[in-house]
Amino acid sequence: MAVFVRQLIVVSGYYGFNNLGDEAILEELVRELKSLWPAKDIVILSQNPETTAARFGVRAQNRWQLSEIAALLRNCKLFISGGGGLFQDSESVKSVIYYGGLISLATLCGAPTLIYAQGLGPLKSALGKALTRFSLVQPKQISVRDETSLNLLKAWGLAGVSKLTGDPVWLLSKAELEQNLLEPILSCKRSGQKLVGLSLRDGGGFSLRHIECLAIAMHKQLSPKYSLVPLPLQANQDEKPLQQFQSIWLELGGKLVKPDLLRIEKPSQWLSLIANLDLLVGMRLHSLIMALSSQVPVVGISYDPKVKHVLEYFEQPSLPYETETQVDQQAWEATLAGQADLGQPGRRIIAERLAAAREGACQNQALIAKMLSS
Repeated sequence: MAVFVRQLIVVSGYYGFNNLGDEAILEELVRELKSLWPAKDIVILSQNPETTAARFGVRAQNRWQLSEIAALLRNCKLFISGGGGLFQDSESVKSVIYYGGLISLATLCGAPTLIYAQGLGPLKSALGKALTRFSLVQPKQISVRDETSLNLLKAWGLAGVSKLTGDPVWLLSKAELEQNLLEPILSCKRSGQKLVGLSLRDGGGFSLRHIECLAIAMHKQLSPKYSLVPLPLQANQDEKPLQQFQSIWLELGGKLVKPDLLRIEKPSQWLSLIANLDLLVGMRLHSLIMALSSQVPVVGISYDPKVKHVLEYFEQPSLPYETETQVDQQAWEATLAGQADLGQPGRRIIAERLAAAREGACQNQALIAKMLSS
């Protein structure tokens, strides 16, 4: 009698949308998987399967072709959901329905599921919470990247299958960049200039008024010593606020450095670029993670709890804001000045916390190996 052997690892996440943070998670996850499993049997569900396959050297499948996905799951040794913030209903419950539906489909097809290094929430609606809880009862193992997510799972009675690990991007290694691509940055540093990277995105209540206040505060405290490096980590959401900031920055007389970012293909290459900064001011979580991973001081803009978690863990400051008329300009300026002149004790805290964050992130691969061997 023939024995049917499941051979595929199928991975689901917010992949193929040109979001640097999620692509960085995928790059590290693929590295971990390739050390455990043949690349030909790793399949990523992607919005842009051709690009994903070419970029990371694995198979990829269109994330919307459910009949083809079901066929893959019937031959699936392990289904991985994650990482990142997949279960959230900030704008709608569509994300919860999609990712929860894939977990249910995997369960129906007999594929064991691992929730990989996710951050749960924000979950604002009763429906979003109910669907997330229903989805997370099914996996064999759940790993999360923050205490708040772990506490939510415990409240739902899922402590036995849940583990606090860490964001995979803490383990991402720098990849070499072409010298001529880095040259604008290196030339700037050779001339004695320091560099401040800026990550902004649409939404999060961060308005044009806030952008104006930030440009004024940064120019007052950082110019002329610092030149600005804009960092559009997801172009369709980031270009507009960054352009608004740049216009004000240049009107104030600030200096600008713009490498040819379109030529950077992999997140590990972005990591090399960010490592050359002296300071980063950022909204996006993975702009902060990539900077801190290179021991670059940061100032965060906490538009989402996931950003707040990282800043608190690394004892890094954020710029508080509530409404357009309640910007504490002096506090923003003092915060920026403090990080620009961060001394050795502050940098030592970053190094110590980074070691612990990486230790936690290493547990993700151990969970994958354990499930593949069972």
